[in-house]
Amino acid sequence: MKEGRWIAVGRLDVNTQGLLLVTNHGELANRLMHPSFEMEREYAVRVLGNVSDEMLERLRRGIALEDGPARFETIVEAGGEGANHWYHVTLKEGRNRIVRRLFEALGVTVSRLIRIRYGSIALPPRLKACTFYEMTEKEVADLMTQVGLTPEPAAAPARAPKPSKTALPRQESPERPTRRNGRPQRPGGGRNKF
Repeated sequence: MKEGRWIAVGRLDVNTQGLLLVTNHGELANRLMHPSFEMEREYAVRVLGNVSDEMLERLRRGIALEDGPARFETIVEAGGEGANHWYHVTLKEGRNRIVRRLFEALGVTVSRLIRIRYGSIALPPRLKACTFYEMTEKEVADLMTQVGLTPEPAAAPARAPKPSKTALPRQESPERPTRRNGRPQRPGGGRNKF
């Protein structure tokens, strides 16, 4: 982008992976994050230790945390072996470390946490870590409608500028400054600058 700024919708702490939405539309970001819109977030959670049916029911009903009560909207068992078990949980709030704190309140350690859905946007299954996917105009329009915004009309595709005829001439073999020993000097005086 040449103008404006990117806004991260929500956050992922250092030990959490998964979906992170980024937009340059301020009102859309606000509505996606504001608690009054109750955007559902879904996480894949791997826990270490046994979780009883009674504990799962407590997580559904609600647990008192230091900053108020919290609960999962849904909890679905998603497999696992031995001491590690996976669950898919959904909630409608984005308090700091809320998923981990709910399990920790019952004495269970979360060993892996991945956000797999935010509202209607699901993490594409083939998207690798540290890569991105640009949403289609329809996906953006659907998301805007979901939070009560009117989708913006599609912009005409930008055309690439034609090469200027007043461009600097291309040099065939640029000469590089040399040091006293005859070796080429690096740009910037020979020292790496970061």
